[in-house]
Amino acid sequence: MKAATDMRSRKYWKLSFGLATVILFCLEAAVAQTTYTSIDLGTLGGDNSYPVWITNTGDVIGYSDTGQFDSFGNPIDHGFRWSHGVMEDLKTLGGNNSLGLGGNDKGQTVGIADVTGGATSHAVLWYKGGITDLGTLSGPNGYSYAQLVNNEQLVVGGSTTADGGSDAVLWDRGAITDLGTLASSPNPAITSFANGINDLGQIVGGSQVTDVPNPILGFPPYHAAIWYKGAITDLGPGPEGGIGSAGYNINNRGQAVGRFALPDPKEGAVAHAFLWQAGVMQDLGVPAGDDNSEANSLNDRGQIVGDSGVGFIESYTPDRALVWGNGAWIDLNTLIPPDSGYYLILAADVNAGGQIVVWAVQQSTRYVHAALLTPEPADVRGNSQRSDNAASSAAPPLSENARRLLGLARRTKSAR
Repeated sequence: MKAATDMRSRKYWKLSFGLATVILFCLEAAVAQTTYTSIDLGTLGGDNSYPVWITNTGDVIGYSDTGQFDSFGNPIDHGFRWSHGVMEDLKTLGGNNSLGLGGNDKGQTVGIADVTGGATSHAVLWYKGGITDLGTLSGPNGYSYAQLVNNEQLVVGGSTTADGGSDAVLWDRGAITDLGTLASSPNPAITSFANGINDLGQIVGGSQVTDVPNPILGFPPYHAAIWYKGAITDLGPGPEGGIGSAGYNINNRGQAVGRFALPDPKEGAVAHAFLWQAGVMQDLGVPAGDDNSEANSLNDRGQIVGDSGVGFIESYTPDRALVWGNGAWIDLNTLIPPDSGYYLILAADVNAGGQIVVWAVQQSTRYVHAALLTPEPADVRGNSQRSDNAASSAAPPLSENARRLLGLARRTKSAR
C-alpha cells in the first residue's frame, strides 16, 4: 500500500466552562464505577485486527490483516465494518489494501483504498456493498484519505494538492474543498489534516504554522485547529510548555480531544492528552509509570478514552487502554474480568451508549484483536460495581505482524 504509507504519517473540537465542569464531574463519578463485558470481534482471516471507530448504533469500523500476501510477501490488510456479529470485508479500488477509518449511524463508512496497480491510494466511501472513489485535489494520480463521515454525510480527511502540498479537505456530496492551513500566506511546505467532524459541521485536526523544524521534534510542529463555516481557529501548541498539538475528535457540544507535545529530558519529547472546551486546553496528564498519554475520542456526554505508554512521542507503544474518570485516567484492564485472557492496550472510540472499542492483546497468542466493551447493567442501587482486580503492569509482548499493524496505526495518528 505505497501511498497509504504517506497517509499513515499525516493523521495527525458551547458550553460555559462552569457548566462543562459540572457535566464532567457527574460523568466521571459514573465512569469510575462502571465495569464492562467484552466481545472479541475477530479478523478477516489473518491474525490481527484493529478498531478505529464505533457508531452510536454499535457498528465498529477498522482494519484487519486478511491472511493473504502480495507478490513481495507483504501482508494484505482490508478495512472492515462489524455489525451485529458479522465482520464485512470492505474491499479496495482494485489494489491490494484498504483501511476503514470512520463511519456514521446511517451505514456509510469511509477510509482509504489502493487503486488498481497500487500506484496510489484514494479516499473512499463504502455504502450498501458499493465503493465510491472520492478523488483528490491533485487528480487521479494524487493521494487522499477520508477519516470520518458525519450523519449529515459530510466527509473529512486529507489530500495532496496541485502545488505539491497536503491539506485538510472536506467532501460534500462528492465535491472536494481545500480547508487550507494556519499559514499567513500560501506555502505548499506547510500542511494540514482533518481527523474529526461533528454533526454541526465543526471539523478538528491540525495544521503547521511554519515550515521551520522544531529541534526537539525534528519536524515543523502542528497546532490543533478547528474549521467551521469557512474560518479556522488555532488551538495553540498546548498548555504551558507545549511545543505542538493535534486534535483527534470533536463532539456535538464542541468539546475536542487530542494530544500535545512537551519536551522531556529522558525521551526528548512526550505526549499529554488534552481536553479543549470553551477556549481552554486542559492537560489531562499521564498515568503513573508512563511518559505519554493521548485522548483518542469522546462522546456527547463527555466520556473520554485513550491510551498511555513509554517512549518518544512519535514512536511509543501504547501499553494500557484508558478511560477518564474522577479527574484521573482509569486503566480499562481493571474494569474487565481478570480471567478474560486479554490485555487492553488502547481505547480508540466511545459511542453515545458508553460502548468502547479497544485493541486487545490475546495473552495466549500475542495477537491484537478488535474488541467491544459494553457497560454492565446497574445493580439495584443504580450503580455498576467497579472491579477490584489489579491490571498487569505492562502489556504482553506482541507478535511480529501485530507490531507491524500497531506501527501502522500509531503513524496514522501521528501529527506529521
